Amino acid sequence: MEEKIMQLLLDLSADMRDVKKDIGGLKEDVGGLKEDVSGLKEDVVSLKTGLNDLRTEMDRRFDKVDRTLEGIGGQFEHQTAQRLADRKEIDADISSIKVRLFDLETKMKQAE
Repeated sequence: MEEKIMQLLLDLSADMRDVKKDIGGLKEDVGGLKEDVSGLKEDVVSLKTGLNDLRTEMDRRFDKVDRTLEGIGGQFEHQTAQRLADRKEIDADISSIKVRLFDLETKMKQAE
């Protein structure tokens, strides 16, 4: 019986060594996990910074596009107003030409 107890104690001692070894491995794994989480945090901070930089750059570019479009719209309005003014002048010139043609036709009929 003493031999069985002694064998059980030896087996228990071996099991305890295995448990201690497993706990040591678990501690190493947890340490590695902490390092990975720390690296992930740094990556997230870097990603946030990059996104903020991108947002700032896109805002700047959209502002530039807005200003350009406003300028184009202003030029278009100016050109349209100029074309309308030119058309009025052309219409007046055509009316004047029609009157002169009528006068010439009238004079030619009278001369016949």
